Amino acid sequence: MKKIIIYTASWCIWCQRTKKFIQDLGYEFEERDVEKNQAWAEEMIKKTGQMGIPVTIIIDEKGNEKIVLGYDPELIKEYLKNE
Repeated sequence: MKKIIIYTASWCIWCQRTKKFIQDLGYEFEERDVEKNQAWAEEMIKKTGQMGIPVTIIIDEKGNEKIVLGYDPELIKEYLKNE
């Protein structure tokens, strides 16, 4: 099973859509609200070089990370289907 982390903020409509999309596919995820935790914001920026949200990270069984910037359902599905 893959691990999914989504960096979000409560006011972000695209974050809400990303979370709903992943839930509708039947996956669980860990949400990291970058407004509530500065360490998560710094972690996201370090991993991606980006400050925009949402950022979805899909980690496979070997620990390899695939990063999705913004709301991109097709890319999320592509990364998840190789399970």
